[in-house]
Amino acid sequence: MSFAGTRGASALARELDALHTGAALSPLADRAVLRATGSDRVSFLQGMLSNDVLKPQVGQGTYALLLTEQGRVVADLVVLVLGDAIWLDLHAASRERVREALERFVVADDVELDEPTLHGFALRGAGSLDVLCRALPEHAAALGALGECAHLWIRDAGGALLVARLREMGCDAFHVWAAEAGPADALAVRLLATGAIPVEPEAVEIHRIEAGWACEDVDYDAQTLAAEIPSLARGVSYRKGCYLGQEVMERIAARGHVNWLLVRLSAESGGVLATGAIVRDGDGDVGRVTSVAPPAPGAPLRALARLRASVAESGRRLAVLDGDRLVTVEVATTPVAS
Repeated sequence: MSFAGTRGASALARELDALHTGAALSPLADRAVLRATGSDRVSFLQGMLSNDVLKPQVGQGTYALLLTEQGRVVADLVVLVLGDAIWLDLHAASRERVREALERFVVADDVELDEPTLHGFALRGAGSLDVLCRALPEHAAALGALGECAHLWIRDAGGALLVARLREMGCDAFHVWAAEAGPADALAVRLLATGAIPVEPEAVEIHRIEAGWACEDVDYDAQTLAAEIPSLARGVSYRKGCYLGQEVMERIAARGHVNWLLVRLSAESGGVLATGAIVRDGDGDVGRVTSVAPPAPGAPLRALARLRASVAESGRRLAVLDGDRLVTVEVATTPVAS
């Protein structure tokens, strides 16, 4: 599924505006679903994931993390509770890794994991609900009543689609999944006719970095502690029972800090920041840049960086090595779960 169109000079600004205030439509090419079935699926995942899986009823869900025993991040994911299965909506690149990590702990549990082939798209932005309701007026009341990670099945263009409402990149969003491309494509066309704007990956990436939304295998890896990534914080419950990595998370919470944090950086337009560049405080290296937003006309440069927590306070001025010269940057407000 592709929504690419002819991009004029103002296309990027229009797409960013749709992500902030409108309804931005893009393929879910970087997402996939891992499906858990079997009579023990709920209790098994309750012991594996960092958020409460017992509480959500059919049609509800939650945002959660899969951690290692050492509290390091395997993946972040959205749990969708269906009547006969639990879907884990996650990064496509991590699906096999998550499956292997979970299957390692399946012993006598009645749990099976498989990887359905699905077609999907995302609708993001403050106006996404309004556009979706105009495209599906017969489902408007039910869509409007959905809470975060809640979802419903609808039939459209002769096929079934699962519509899930999320809080993603700091804004309202919907993921739509279908077993066949036809119904998903038909609904996408209808959404474009009712006000959705097709957006390219470049705009989504800028929006992600502006929101301080970490991306796995980019801003963090298998050695990163979950507590070092503020945008993952809402995926952790400190009230549920035991889960993989809980002891480490509890110790960090009791201690009240970590040694590293992912933060946002900003710099004046015209400078150059590069992924992997070293961040310095005086003569000392204090971190590195992990993500850089493609430059937008007239806008300051924006990036994410993993810094020592001691220099990660908002407003701190640091420097980034750009070849032989230094680019002055400022630490923006540390991204929080939103």
